[in-house]
Amino acid sequence: MRIAICGGGTGGHLHPLLALAGELASREGVEVVLYLGGKTGPPPSVSGFRTVFVRVSGFSRRPGLADLEAAGALAGAFFRCRSDMKENPPRVAVAFGGYACLPGALAALSLRVPLVLHEQNVVPGSANRLLAPAARAVAVSFPQTLDYAKSWTRKVVVTGNPLLRRGDGKGDPHSHFRLERGRRTVAVIGGSQGAASLNRAVLEALPAWKDRVDLQVVHAVGRDKYQEFMERAAKVDYGGLIYRPVDFVERMDLLYRVADLVVCRAGASTVSELAAAGKAAILVPYPFATAGHQDANAEVLRAAGAAVVIPDREMNGERLVREVEALLDEEGRLEEMGRAALGMARPDAARSLAGLVLSLSGGGEWS
Repeated sequence: MRIAICGGGTGGHLHPLLALAGELASREGVEVVLYLGGKTGPPPSVSGFRTVFVRVSGFSRRPGLADLEAAGALAGAFFRCRSDMKENPPRVAVAFGGYACLPGALAALSLRVPLVLHEQNVVPGSANRLLAPAARAVAVSFPQTLDYAKSWTRKVVVTGNPLLRRGDGKGDPHSHFRLERGRRTVAVIGGSQGAASLNRAVLEALPAWKDRVDLQVVHAVGRDKYQEFMERAAKVDYGGLIYRPVDFVERMDLLYRVADLVVCRAGASTVSELAAAGKAAILVPYPFATAGHQDANAEVLRAAGAAVVIPDREMNGERLVREVEALLDEEGRLEEMGRAALGMARPDAARSLAGLVLSLSGGGEWS
C-alpha cells in the first residue's frame, strides 16, 4: 500500500511530516513516498524515503512579478507530482500545510486520491484553509483550532502534533552540556536561526546573575548569529554563574531532561515538545509569524498553567531576570507548571495520525 505525504519548507512543517513517515514506514506492507516542495533541494533527513522534490516558493502579500513566477513554478510542480502519482498511485495522500504541500496535495485531489490534512498550529494556515473543503479528514494538534475553523467541525480529528525523535534518550545531560548537579538549569532556545530578542535579553541578564551559584544557563544562540554573539559575550562578566552558549542543540532530548525552565519561541513543534517533556516555559512568540499563530500557540500553554508569555517587544534583560527568578523562587511552581504541560501532551500523535490515514485506505485502524 502506497501513502503519499506532501509538504516541506520549514522544520515546523517538515518535522511532523517525517515523524508520520517514519511511523507509517514501520507498518508492514506500507510504502511511503514524499512529495516535497521548497526553494532549495530536499534535506538530508529524507534520504531514507523515495522523494519527489519540486522547486516552489510562497506568494507575497503584495502581488507582483514574483507571484507570477511562483504561480508558474507551482503549475509545473503540480504536473510533475501528478505524473508521478499517476504512474505510482497512492492509496491516500497526507498534506502538512504551507505552500510546499500544494503541488502534491492538488495532484492527489485531481486523481481522486483521498486527502488528509494535518494542521500543526492553533491558527490554520492559508494552504490548509484552501485544501480543507476537498479533504476527507483534517487532523489538528489542538482542539482550539476549531475556534478558528468552525466549518471543519465534521472533518476534524484531534491527533496532536507528531514529534520527530531528537536523540536516543541515552547519555548524561550534565556531562554533555558541562553542567553541575544541584543547580537549577534554565534553557534558552532560539532555534537553529536563533532569536535576536532572546539573545539580547540573555546578554543583559548575565551580569544580574553573576552571584547566582545555584543557577546555570544553556543558551542556543543560533548558527548564523553565534560568532558575533560570542564576541559580545566575551566582554560580559557573569561571575559564578555557569553559562553554556552553543550555536545549536543537537541533543534536545538531553536538554529537556536537564532543564528546570525553558525560555523559547512558540512554534507548534516547540509547544508540543514542551508538553511531551513536561517542562515549564517562558514563551516569547515570534512577532512576525503569519496571523499571529505563535501567540495562539503560546496561549494554549498559558491557559493550562504551563507557561508565562512575554510579548517580544517587552523582552529585555530586566524582564527576563524578573520572570525567571519569580518562577525559580516560588516553591513548587515549576513542578506545578510541568505537570500542567504534561497534561497537554499527546505522545501518541504519530500513531494516531497514522491510524487515521490507514483507515481511509481500508486499513481499518481508526476508531
